[in-house]
Amino acid sequence: MIVQGMVVLTDYVLYVAPGAGLFGLWFALTPKSQPAMRILILLAAFVLMRDALTPLHLWAPSRDMQIAFSANAFVLSALGGLSLLLMMLLARAAPELWRWVVWSKGNWAYGLGIGLAVGCAIGLPLRLLQGIEAQAIHGYWVWLPGMVVLAYGANALEEVLFRGCLQGYLEQQVTPLRAALISGVAFAACHTFLALSVTQLGWPVLLFTLVEGLACAFVRMRYGVLPATLSHGTAILLIAVPMA
Repeated sequence: MIVQGMVVLTDYVLYVAPGAGLFGLWFALTPKSQPAMRILILLAAFVLMRDALTPLHLWAPSRDMQIAFSANAFVLSALGGLSLLLMMLLARAAPELWRWVVWSKGNWAYGLGIGLAVGCAIGLPLRLLQGIEAQAIHGYWVWLPGMVVLAYGANALEEVLFRGCLQGYLEQQVTPLRAALISGVAFAACHTFLALSVTQLGWPVLLFTLVEGLACAFVRMRYGVLPATLSHGTAILLIAVPMA
């Protein structure tokens, strides 16, 4: 599993490296006095990294919002860990953007509970509708720990970018409600290429990501980025299955 996983991860890194390098250069050349542009560059780079998983068969969204991820738990754990590493690099390289990442607001335990509840409200109905039964899926329990790392690690990075940097920046320009609405819509809009070109699944992907994006944005507005990450990660975890 590990040897095969290293080959898969190497292919992925080599695949995204040219584009990621250009985005990195663009980000480095953009002055810190242009925070909005720097945030947009980060969002575009993240879209590249996420959407590149599809042609390499590391995940496969479906029209009914069930998402099949690589059955290699090592690969999933490594991708989740890579996302957390990129978060740390962002904090080091762009502290002027990182200062808008509000991890928690109010009672943190209550906020985490709300975040978990929102994630279940999004993902559980779809899981039941799709009839996902863990005991009937071969290798599900071996695969699950790696999927947990990916679900919360990768989505932590996504939430830091959309709900931390973008929404936090927007709150300096407009009302918190409008910032949340923009963040949620932007989140869905950044799935357009995935929905209409990469997978050609169309409007179901956009509708799901709009609902998910708005829900996470409102959780972030009231309780912070960490509860929003819990919402996002839980929703994805509930609708995820290992690739056959």
